[in-house]
Amino acid sequence: MASNVMTGARAKVFVDDVLVGIFDSCSYSVNIGAEPIHTLGKFGPQEITPTSYEAVTVNCSGFRVIGNGAHKLPKMPKLEDLLNLESVKIDVVDRRSESGDLPIMSVQNCIPVSYSTSYQAKASSRIQITYMGEKASDESGSQAEQDTPSLI
Repeated sequence: MASNVMTGARAKVFVDDVLVGIFDSCSYSVNIGAEPIHTLGKFGPQEITPTSYEAVTVNCSGFRVIGNGAHKLPKMPKLEDLLNLESVKIDVVDRRSESGDLPIMSVQNCIPVSYSTSYQAKASSRIQITYMGEKASDESGSQAEQDTPSLI
């Protein structure tokens, strides 16, 4: 019987629907801002109130391949690109799914915000890139706010 547990060997990472073959690690973090409501006459919070859905952070790292730096497929913008920068979509896909493209994680409207590279003796060179996105979805479905006017 095949395992239902996700492993790194099953994960493929896509940036704007293009497979990124240099990454060996991808993690993401979703945080909900909350405020404890304290009232007089009580030591503990009366309730915890959600106040925001924070930007999603996606961290990818992999091998630094000559001729394929951060400004290529990982899509880190160059200085001259910032004025017209467009967002990207990050997907992690389960390659074992029957359709071959079941997204187990998708982060919409990502902006690459940082990257770094390292070199050391007796080791392959590494690249790390961090994206920030608006919202994350998984195989349970997409997320959306209701009755929220658009800014544009």
